[in-house]
Amino acid sequence: MASRGPETTAPPARGRCRCGHFPTHHMSVVPVVGSANFRLDPVGACAICGEATCRRYTPGGD
Repeated sequence: MASRGPETTAPPARGRCRCGHFPTHHMSVVPVVGSANFRLDPVGACAICGEATCRRYTPGGD
């Protein structure tokens, strides 16, 4: 069995919101107009903090 390299699935640390969480915790599902597809936009409330604490993604909280 071959040796595996380092895992690269972790998001970069400087992409955190000011609340300290990653953009993935702020994702909102948005329908793509004119199709049956959806996309994820990092603009929603933080799933960890909650809307009362952190209503939207604000980059720059390293």
